[in-house]
Amino acid sequence: MSRSVLLSLLAATTVLASPAIAQERVSGRYEILIGGLQVGIAGFEGRVSGESYQASVSLRLSGVSRLVASGRGSATASGRIAGARAVPANYQLTLNTSQQNDAIRMAMAGGSVRSHSAEPERPAAGDEVPLTSAHRQGVLDPLSAGFFFVGGSGPSVSAEACAKTFPVFDGRQRYDLSFSFARTETVKTAGYDGPAVVCNARYRAIAGHRPSVTAPMEANRDMQIWLVPVAGTRALVPARISIRTPIGLAQIEPTRLELGAPATTASIRSGD
Repeated sequence: MSRSVLLSLLAATTVLASPAIAQERVSGRYEILIGGLQVGIAGFEGRVSGESYQASVSLRLSGVSRLVASGRGSATASGRIAGARAVPANYQLTLNTSQQNDAIRMAMAGGSVRSHSAEPERPAAGDEVPLTSAHRQGVLDPLSAGFFFVGGSGPSVSAEACAKTFPVFDGRQRYDLSFSFARTETVKTAGYDGPAVVCNARYRAIAGHRPSVTAPMEANRDMQIWLVPVAGTRALVPARISIRTPIGLAQIEPTRLELGAPATTASIRSGD
């Protein structure tokens, strides 16, 4: 499984934990499937108090073949909310799997990366598109890119929720995530039974990438995200995600969601 897919899976579960302007606590638990086989589990917890947010996620993968990594990952993010958008302050990611290791740390202010580290250091490939200081300006970290706000007073589960493009810097690469309306559906799982808006998702690499490596993801037209509303807010967050990969359809499926209710611990324990 590629690093970009791993980061997408980790970020997708984490952004659920960053819900809204009102004070809310949220949590969830997920199974991660590839080709219909469970290859991992994930848990998240989050809190928004006043105009700030915090989020944390844990991920465990169980390799079922040489194509699927085994190991663990975790990520955290925090920041403030201004003008119906996230303004990140800190982001951390740790991945320790059989296929790759990553430790990313970023401090941000006003949408710009003030300091960051990415370990292990990796020499730039000959065909890598170079990163510049401009690529660290006006960006979101992958976790904070989970805010989907809908203005006005009409239904929040609407096509408007999908009409967004997020500029993302993950500590190594700069890319855009764009969304467009597909349809509406019902999502039913423990803790939530209600409407969802389904968005088509597109990935576009900007810098820090090798075009020969990212081309398949850029050409991928089989990526979708299900957004559900957070009680008492104008925010929606991802409840489900689906990405076509070379080894099968990767899916994050909720087994429990608490959106605007008291949080339940969803951290992954060694015995789970």
